[in-house]
Amino acid sequence: MAILASVWGISLLISALVRFWGHQHPQPLQPSFIPVLALLFVPSGLMAGWLLWSSRGSGESE
Repeated sequence: MAILASVWGISLLISALVRFWGHQHPQPLQPSFIPVLALLFVPSGLMAGWLLWSSRGSGESE
């Protein structure tokens, strides 16, 4: 449950920072390809890794 709360907290922090940055720089944002892929796949990859790591050795999959 703590990892879920931390992921949500980090997501809210990123959202608040991007919103603040948008107020400071009103011109359109054109991000490069790498940050977009990182924001898209890193959180889901971390959650998948956590699920695989936590189910290791629990005996539920046997």
